[in-house]
Amino acid sequence: MDTTRSESRDERKEDVKGLERKHRNLVLDERKYEREIRSYFEDRLACMEIRATTETPRGQIIDWVPIESQLTGKKRIAEPPPGGHSFVMSKQHPDKLGLFELEDARVARGPSGTVPVLRKNLDEIRFSQPLRKLLGKYPYAGFEAPQAGRMQPAPSVDGPHWHATTSQSVICFGGEGVLSAFDPYCENADDFSLMQIALSNGDTGKTQTVEAGWQERKDSYGDWVPHLFLYYTTNGYAKDGDNVGGYNQDVDGWVQYDSAIHPGAISSPNSTRGGDQFVMQIKYQLYRGNWWFMCNGRWIGYYPASLFMGNQSTFTTLGDHADTIMFYGEIYDSNETPGKTKTDMGSGYWPEFGWKWAAYQRNLKFQSDRAGGLSDYDGMGWSTALDMYDVETHMLSGTDWGSYFWLGGPGAG
Repeated sequence: MDTTRSESRDERKEDVKGLERKHRNLVLDERKYEREIRSYFEDRLACMEIRATTETPRGQIIDWVPIESQLTGKKRIAEPPPGGHSFVMSKQHPDKLGLFELEDARVARGPSGTVPVLRKNLDEIRFSQPLRKLLGKYPYAGFEAPQAGRMQPAPSVDGPHWHATTSQSVICFGGEGVLSAFDPYCENADDFSLMQIALSNGDTGKTQTVEAGWQERKDSYGDWVPHLFLYYTTNGYAKDGDNVGGYNQDVDGWVQYDSAIHPGAISSPNSTRGGDQFVMQIKYQLYRGNWWFMCNGRWIGYYPASLFMGNQSTFTTLGDHADTIMFYGEIYDSNETPGKTKTDMGSGYWPEFGWKWAAYQRNLKFQSDRAGGLSDYDGMGWSTALDMYDVETHMLSGTDWGSYFWLGGPGAG
């Protein structure tokens, strides 16, 4: 008897059985995740005081709730900071603001006194992940580790995050800038590509942040286009949930104020590689106990500073000030495809390609006092994977772009 041939057949049978077991386990996991995720968002929907439901031209379902219904007890909706931001078009490199769907007067809105809440498109996302991953930016990151002398969230266990980053360590109370608005290629539905601002405080030993920008991720939004996103963490990305941390209006914490621009909104058009360039203007400002966020000249809502206080002294949390401001690009590689990701950062072009090809962030400033005073940002740049993504800084440039940088790359493509 040929024992070698017999052993080979047995090994193949075991391999087939192993693959069958793995497939069955994946199916069981997806069913469990679907029940968990649908139940969570159905419960949130049931608790909302919905006055109207509309649909945008791009198919987003918007529920309209009374603005006061977002708060409990005797709390009142806060008033935004005076003034704001006037968009400055560059003479050297002219670009234009994108338009969000609800800014168009022809698009249906809810009754007066209501604000928009984007309904999660559960029919267009996969259920290959648990709820905690869907809500979080760094799932399972239970501790923090230094990177190049800076505190960063520990890598999530199921895929790496890649950054092309600038940061400045400075006591500040807000910041603003302009982000170029490309539509990046994402290799997998669970990968994401984003550009953003982040203000953080690490005085308690756990990084606390408010973040915002644009993000593309099919498994979060149900489509392959970039969306306005907001995110916050009170505990170094270790856990997400109501009044603890998470994305957009998927968790409690964010208070919507504007009736046209909301977390998860889609703007258009996007920049064309080699053609017209479109941008998104963003700004955070700590004002009277709230982290207000502005997009394209509109104060759209805020995170109450009390979210970050817990049992800590006000003066040692993000509830009082930030100690670092960052502008950057970030990629999440879900590891669904073997090898390093081919997901684009920005346009997918390297920084050296410059105007009309590479992504950029310009006119970057930080708020240097509590009264709203602004200073030019002077961030230091670095990349976590120079063979995939890079950043080229031009701080305090003396041009009408002020402090700016180019960033991006094609990943391993």
